[in-house]
Amino acid sequence: MGRLDKDRYQKELALRYCLSKGMVPFLEVVVPSASTLSDSAEVLTDLDVVGIQADTDGVLRCVFFDCKSSARMSPVNRAFWAAGVKNYVGYDRAYVILKSDPVSSHRFSALSCDVDLHSESSFKDLGRRLDEAFPCDQCYQSSIDRWQLVCQAYKKNQWSKETEFIAQSGVPLSSAPWISFRHIIAELLRTKGNYDPNKNEHLAIYLDVLASVMILWCVLAKDISRFFDSSMGRDSFESVLRYYLWGGREGYQMRQQVAKLARKKTTDLPAWRKLVDFAVLTVAAPKCLLACAHAFREMSIRSVAQNDSNFDEALTQMFGRDKRVRQFMLGMNDYLISAAELPSDLGKCVESTLLNEL
Repeated sequence: MGRLDKDRYQKELALRYCLSKGMVPFLEVVVPSASTLSDSAEVLTDLDVVGIQADTDGVLRCVFFDCKSSARMSPVNRAFWAAGVKNYVGYDRAYVILKSDPVSSHRFSALSCDVDLHSESSFKDLGRRLDEAFPCDQCYQSSIDRWQLVCQAYKKNQWSKETEFIAQSGVPLSSAPWISFRHIIAELLRTKGNYDPNKNEHLAIYLDVLASVMILWCVLAKDISRFFDSSMGRDSFESVLRYYLWGGREGYQMRQQVAKLARKKTTDLPAWRKLVDFAVLTVAAPKCLLACAHAFREMSIRSVAQNDSNFDEALTQMFGRDKRVRQFMLGMNDYLISAAELPSDLGKCVESTLLNEL
């Protein structure tokens, strides 16, 4: 996103609305084609802002925001377009933010498609019903200028291009989080030699990936909690977890056959024991994982932006309200460092920030 982007202000409003509502936002999510039939990935469209929120029963609800300052299409036609995209990506709701007021009939018609049609002024009114201070700058994620610093960190390196796509677009669009989680581990293993713990940009990338991993684990932990039984032995639990993370018993058996042909000794994911321990840990409170994603994203931006004591204090207070948030974050950091064979100093830097700075 450039500084002169005409929709920049609306996107920032959408970001701040997500944060006011307790959503974890994603900026400019790229939607690829359903199947790739060419050597290069085909991009269908992009979602200006995506917000992900956990419902009361732990189910993730996803919305996206379409920001338009121009009037090339009538408001209701824009709403119909947003409704089609919403159905295509499997989201729950869409918001369209326009420069000027749409007529009431267009707004009512849009609502029948689960699309909220707003002008900038009506959208700000909507935000103020959530937070009287809306749309003020309340955390590291609420400024597009600060988001840009992480985007620049990705773009500085050719090796992190695929990592950016997986973390920023693949995860919020994932319908099979177990596959996306395996994909992230494979990507980190591929790029492990490029991470320099002494470079803030590399730390920002790693923390951003951690934020996306926690979004995936919001679903994974909820599912695991449903088949977990305290009376299960560890071997039984590991067996079920293996099948789950490979998409079922058949998927795991195919993995075993491939490993046998490749003469590999194990078919488990890397650092399997640590992953099992983490899975057991999250069963007690899967809803905490969305807060972990928020905190990791804050830390990612913080690592390349000017530190703000008010933003840091808000994070510290969040950790104080539920100590499991910090515990889960430390657990996943420890797992990824081991599983992806990343520099240990990278993990220690994250650990030090969590334990000593926030």
